[in-house]
Amino acid sequence: MNLDGFTEGEPELLAPRASRGKAVAGTVRSTSSPIGSADLQWIGGLRVVRAERAIVDGPLFDFDRAEIENAIDSAIRLRLVGEQRLRTRVIAEHRSGVNGSRLLLDALVDAGGESRLERWFLALCRRADIPRPLTQRVYRSGTQVIARVDAEFPGDLIVEVSGHGTHSSRRQVQRDEERRTLLTLRGKRVIVFTYDDVRRRPDWVATQIREALRCVA
Repeated sequence: MNLDGFTEGEPELLAPRASRGKAVAGTVRSTSSPIGSADLQWIGGLRVVRAERAIVDGPLFDFDRAEIENAIDSAIRLRLVGEQRLRTRVIAEHRSGVNGSRLLLDALVDAGGESRLERWFLALCRRADIPRPLTQRVYRSGTQVIARVDAEFPGDLIVEVSGHGTHSSRRQVQRDEERRTLLTLRGKRVIVFTYDDVRRRPDWVATQIREALRCVA
């Protein structure tokens, strides 16, 4: 599934509780939760669990919080899971008292973006008591996608965060500015923060967002 932070190693197998005693090569974890067809897919001739089920059962395989966060963020980026659907499932697991569900809930606190930088930005907003924005909202012109924005706040305020290694070519800069123009023509206010802004001066970023939210036309 190419989720971030994971490399190939020995097989990790999820089995129904009734099959936990079978001798197989690799790490085996058993579960009493049904493994339905909706949780499975075929990749390279192997039947494997889908990203959503892999995340939900991550604690069984001793995933730590960073690994679960990486799995969530990359699965959202790759369109393998929907954030709200995943939240609903994890909350249901937690209410049922499933082991490890607290870790999953904690990892979901700042989920919703497509990158580690976007997760840091959402955490910045949460710590600054700024209302959580909508994330990854898509704008279209007819059937054509013109923009997928990182975060949208009330008052038509759009915030984009740019990491290292992006926006480096003339063509990329052109695309960014075209995107900004199209959003502006739709009445949106677009502001951009860099990686260094988010990581090195979060208080300044929070102040600018608060000011922008106050300056509603």
